[in-house]
Amino acid sequence: MNVRDAFLLPSFSDANVIAGSSGLDRELTGAMVLEATDIENWGKRGQLIITSFFALQELSDADVAKFFRTMCSIGIAAMAFKPERLLINAPQSIIELCDDFELPLIQLSPGITYEEIMLDVLGHVLDANLTLLNRFYDAHRHMMALALKQPSIPYILTTLKNTLHMDVTYLDTTRDRRLGTNTALTEFSAYSFTRREPSTFQTHAYFDTTLFFDDDRGGKGATRSALAVRIPSSDGVDYYLLVHETDAELTPLDTMTIENIVSLLQMEILKQNAIKQKLFLQNNNAVHDLLLDRFGSPERIDSALAMLGIDEYPCYEVILVRVTLVDQADSDRLDEVLQTIRRRLRSMYPGMAFFINNDRLVMLHNFRSALTGIDLKAVQDALEKLHKSSALPLFTHLVSLSSTVDRYSLAQANTEVINVYRLFDSEKHVNRSVRFEDLGVYKLLLKADDLSQLSEYMEPRVVELANKQPEIYRTLVRLCENGMDYTKTGKDLFVHPKTVRYRVERAREAFGVDVKDSDDFLQVVLTSKIMALGRES
Repeated sequence: MNVRDAFLLPSFSDANVIAGSSGLDRELTGAMVLEATDIENWGKRGQLIITSFFALQELSDADVAKFFRTMCSIGIAAMAFKPERLLINAPQSIIELCDDFELPLIQLSPGITYEEIMLDVLGHVLDANLTLLNRFYDAHRHMMALALKQPSIPYILTTLKNTLHMDVTYLDTTRDRRLGTNTALTEFSAYSFTRREPSTFQTHAYFDTTLFFDDDRGGKGATRSALAVRIPSSDGVDYYLLVHETDAELTPLDTMTIENIVSLLQMEILKQNAIKQKLFLQNNNAVHDLLLDRFGSPERIDSALAMLGIDEYPCYEVILVRVTLVDQADSDRLDEVLQTIRRRLRSMYPGMAFFINNDRLVMLHNFRSALTGIDLKAVQDALEKLHKSSALPLFTHLVSLSSTVDRYSLAQANTEVINVYRLFDSEKHVNRSVRFEDLGVYKLLLKADDLSQLSEYMEPRVVELANKQPEIYRTLVRLCENGMDYTKTGKDLFVHPKTVRYRVERAREAFGVDVKDSDDFLQVVLTSKIMALGRES
């Protein structure tokens, strides 16, 4: 009911609007007698305030104006003035304030009691709410019956369109997936959201939305308005229900219908996410077991590859991506980074299954021949673009790629990428991509059956330096890795380049290790790699 409708009530039969007539379309949801001016403590949106202005008589003009501003900020619907012995007519200053704030001021018949007014207004509101409650119950029962049928998202959207007589669209903003009752309305190129103030019967977030469409020449074309309602989810993805061309105000029943539909869509999204999670765990475990050679027989390997959908071609390779977040405060977003990299790589190479473990993404690629294998430079370029994405936290990466193997040698390919992972420390080798086949002499180190055997290949002078002066040893290792660049090494270690030179001289004088000599340079690098293998093992 709005203020205009109140004049149909018996107690308003002789009432007149004496100010603020432009606000007669305000919604009326209750009534209250004005006894004190602390309206911010008890006033509610949509109330009719009944008064004889007795409570305002002690206020100054400035305080009265402040009182009216407070009423309007709350959303009071109107004021009803009942002439009594205190005042026969409403003060002119009050009339002017009501006109200024477009707040309807209704002068009631002197013979009407406060009780009659309250009963009329509240009785009508209660009757209207009871009717609305019954209609909501019918709508809710219909929606629950629909939920038992486990409807698809398109079916839910069609049901809503038939109820509202408006086209609707389901939007998955992360994957840019659109489903709608009118295909043309789903082809917008951009959108903007402005949040609506919450109103009665709304439990979800509502947005006034502008949809932008490109014209035939590829430029900016038409725009259309819509109402967007956010659909809560458990996977961190923003889903929305768009109701198109909503220039007309939604009725309370329309709002309740939308609320029910959003709940249905939420249930469907939760169900799909549960299925995806189950499939993810199943596939994750299958890839993990393949890489660790746990299936035991060719038949079981064939079955697992078929289940993963990567059994079409004869060639396989494994790629490992290790991610390190720059700021550990972003640790809760590690999975977001890994999933983004996974989607990017699968878009480049469709025949891939994956395994995620902590900071590592391991992907198993099935391909026809060497011409269709993974291009490591293309992968590096793709990751460099992700580093520049403002939507992701800052991170670094190390990528290792195995050699090409057949389906029964996947464990070998997995060992190769793990060995690269072990050889290259994430702190020193930032944003690098390494192919196992390019390791060269390092492969000799990796062929050792017992890593303790490698200790005899470490130069005693370098080992003594590492044990007695670890800081100087780390400086030499970093200097060698930086191609004898003193400035870069000093920057990496947060010391002055002169300090790096001093430590180089100390290593030469005290231990006889001179990295300016090519043989000693090689001994330092090999010793660091052997020690890295020992730590990782």
